[in-house]
Amino acid sequence: MAQFLSLFFFQFNRALPLFLLIALGYALIRSGRMSRAASSAISFFALNIALTSMLFRTMSKTFREGLNTDLTLLGAYFGAAVLVFLIGTAVLARLLKLNRAEKAIFGVGTVFSNVGLLGLPLAYAMLGEAYITPIATILSVNALILWTLASIGVELSMQTGSFTLKSLWHSMLAVVKNPLIISIFAGALWGLTKLPLPFAIDEPMRMLGNSATPLCLVAVGMGLAEYGVSENFVKGCVLTAGKLIAFPVAVFAAAMLLGLGKIETVAITFVAGLPVGVNVYLMTRIFNCAQGLVANAMLVSTLLSSLSVPLLLTLIETVTGAP
Repeated sequence: MAQFLSLFFFQFNRALPLFLLIALGYALIRSGRMSRAASSAISFFALNIALTSMLFRTMSKTFREGLNTDLTLLGAYFGAAVLVFLIGTAVLARLLKLNRAEKAIFGVGTVFSNVGLLGLPLAYAMLGEAYITPIATILSVNALILWTLASIGVELSMQTGSFTLKSLWHSMLAVVKNPLIISIFAGALWGLTKLPLPFAIDEPMRMLGNSATPLCLVAVGMGLAEYGVSENFVKGCVLTAGKLIAFPVAVFAAAMLLGLGKIETVAITFVAGLPVGVNVYLMTRIFNCAQGLVANAMLVSTLLSSLSVPLLLTLIETVTGAP
């Protein structure tokens, strides 16, 4: 027990400064010190410039040196995601007496992590660069699979007609246009040429990439200040439990079952244990349902993750002996 507590406090101390940056972003908006326009500008720069620079350099280096990631991790992660999604929509959502459209959103909320703005910066600071490639691998197909899953579920449940290839195409197009996805594949393609980046390009990208972690975390806090707490607080807490407990447990079990390596196991379980993603809230705006429920879950899951993420990493390290 003493060793477990020592590991937990070690992980918590590494995570605390990062979550304080989230609190700073939240306080800046709530206090009126910064406007919504400023928040949007910081989020845009963090996602489209700083984080894409970090991802491009990481992926180009990885593929230049030779990809060393077990792609079985995709089967473990998304196999667990489908299982938790089905349980979330069939059991938990029904117990909460949600309508059919809300059930689909609830199910996606239990498996859609905040990988971009929160997960990558946390992983870079808490785990190290070796874990970025498997996380980027998940990120590269995460939005496509889960947006499609949500679109099919909501379209069918709202009975606005059968799910069409046109709506599927729009979902795929939105993902392909995502700057993070573009940077991942562009970096991989450059790495395959085996050519190093010219210093005049690499150095500015390195400096921009170094700013990604603090900027993204402050942007997360600013975004949370927009959502607030509504009457769906209890339902949001149930969704939070599914996201922070059920999903990482399912992913870890799948990783063990498929015999993934330690780095891949830690990486995908870490991603699964992240808070509810901003994309889920965007879905509620697009489909005009479950907005309060998801907003509550985003706020609560992000607050709780300051404890749950260090605890999750401590548990993984204890069970697997991962570094």
